[in-house]
Amino acid sequence: MLKGLIICFAVLFAQLAVLHVIDTRLYNSSQDARQTAVTKTTPLKDDEEDVQS
Repeated sequence: MLKGLIICFAVLFAQLAVLHVIDTRLYNSSQDARQTAVTKTTPLKDDEEDVQS
């Protein structure tokens, strides 16, 4: 029974380690996507203001 608990905890910690790696990669990729979305802003068009002036 003790051997089974040790194996169970070993599998649990292995799964947690894999999920942590996946979570870190997904978090970093979403941060990269946010940074590229923020840096690629399109300039506003002031055509209507120029016409009215």
